[in-house]
Amino acid sequence: MLLKLIFSYDGSKFQGSATQPHKLSVQDALAQALSHLGIYDKPLFASRTDKGVHAFNAVACVKTGEHFKNFVYLKNKINYFSHPFIHIKHIEKVDEDFQVRYDVKKRAYRYILSHENYNPFLASYVYFYPKINISLAKKIAYLFEGEHDFKLFQKEGSDNKTSIRIMYKTRVYFYKNHTIFYFEANGFLRSQIRMMMASILKVLEGKLNQNELLEQINAKKAHCRFLAPASGLYLSKISYYDNLS
Repeated sequence: MLLKLIFSYDGSKFQGSATQPHKLSVQDALAQALSHLGIYDKPLFASRTDKGVHAFNAVACVKTGEHFKNFVYLKNKINYFSHPFIHIKHIEKVDEDFQVRYDVKKRAYRYILSHENYNPFLASYVYFYPKINISLAKKIAYLFEGEHDFKLFQKEGSDNKTSIRIMYKTRVYFYKNHTIFYFEANGFLRSQIRMMMASILKVLEGKLNQNELLEQINAKKAHCRFLAPASGLYLSKISYYDNLS
């Protein structure tokens, strides 16, 4: 049978989410945990994340034998082997034709800026940055909404068939001395959000103007090819329905 796993992970402890020759990825660690239970099929992931990027609600699917009946028991057993850096939240059976990656309708990410004093123990989980103009940040983030060719907001060497994506929603809000950026789209390119965040911060710093940012959003000219640190980025949610909430 085919099972869908919803799980979180601490990306700072892995070399990215996708399997690697050195076996230090989230996918490799989850496969190792599953193997202790006699599940040897490779888990397939709905999304890939860069080294250092975290996830609140990642999704994977894996084929197992029909003898697994109690999914709460199975979840607890997987967590025994996957903790402390991967935590299975929920397991459910899905149809055999379920495509964990290609059936996704929407993906959402959050990027967290901390305005607290620098703390080395939290440096892997936020990006420490001075307080920003929230009102201006909302206007800048809003420029990304709609359908665009985001080819100038991806790492070189990406192999996507198309770089056109639909950004359904952007939000910027302040919470407990942190600024959170929220991005919801039908998909994201490799390192797209980190490059978007770097560009937004450049505008806030006065090192890039909004017209130049629009030129890059409209795929006319690249003005910022930097990446914001991976530490502040979290895969927030993946939906297989039109409504993400």
